[in-house]
Amino acid sequence: MIHWQQFEARYSDVSASENFICSTDEVGLILVTGADAADFLQNQLSNDIAMIDETRLQLSSYSTPKGRLLGIFRVIQVSNGYILVTARQMVTPLLQQLYKYIVQSRVTLADASDYFARFALVTDRTEVLQHPLLPTSTNAVEQNDSLIAMQLEPWASQRRFLLLCLSADEAIGLWKTFAENLEVAGYAAWHLSEVRAGIPSIHPKTSEEFVLQMANLGALGGVSFRKGCYPGQEIVARMQYLGKLKRRMYLAELETGQLPQPGDELVSAGKTEADGSGKVVDAEFDANGLCHCLYVARIDRADDGKLLLLNQPETRIRNVDLPYSMEN
Repeated sequence: MIHWQQFEARYSDVSASENFICSTDEVGLILVTGADAADFLQNQLSNDIAMIDETRLQLSSYSTPKGRLLGIFRVIQVSNGYILVTARQMVTPLLQQLYKYIVQSRVTLADASDYFARFALVTDRTEVLQHPLLPTSTNAVEQNDSLIAMQLEPWASQRRFLLLCLSADEAIGLWKTFAENLEVAGYAAWHLSEVRAGIPSIHPKTSEEFVLQMANLGALGGVSFRKGCYPGQEIVARMQYLGKLKRRMYLAELETGQLPQPGDELVSAGKTEADGSGKVVDAEFDANGLCHCLYVARIDRADDGKLLLLNQPETRIRNVDLPYSMEN
């Protein structure tokens, strides 16, 4: 993929909110193959792998036996197995965890990130949406021998697509075709679209910090409560059926020049050290310099509107509506 890397490296880190194309090389891919691949993933991930095929993807997650999130994935079925789409910086630690559970299963795990050229489209333009290679509904997948195209959760009127291409030349050709009607942007534009769409991601500093319901995966359809056991299933089920959710993920806007980082602490007003109120999940600036931030926090404190960033106590956190219902 050196040809592709040389091509996409020529484009600057332009910010954009809509109607853009960008490289997504910070997205990582885990390839799971072998005769027992489906059973292996069914026993490890939170969602029901039997509910997808090569035309439909699935949001899912991987947790510790104590129910703490290690990773969040989009799962795609391909002809020889499955691809787990996640943050690239999490691929190696997730592979290390998954390897522990292979035992005698006929399963092969691999980092497939460098096998594919990866880019994204965010648009509402009819001339782009009508391209025959793009799927026409949310979570739909179009595949051929060299290309996987996914339509992901929308943001406002913008449809969001992630494309994986085995051929650098084909990827460059498609890029040039789409770029005729779209602005070329940097990865931060895609990152912003994920935050605005309310899609959580796990990073090294937030690994093992949240139970999946805290990250809104129940509301997003990222868990099945009817499938068999998986790591952390008892904790997740107990929270669903016997407990009351005391923390959840919020979307907020912040006027700040310092981008909050995953794992940054939120505290109650007046506190000068961490008090367990919450943590930043993800954040990104838009083209106007406004920061959009996902954070998990105690519901009682977040709803009061008095939370502050520990390292930016002067910055006001203004909650805004998530683009989906919290009912699950």
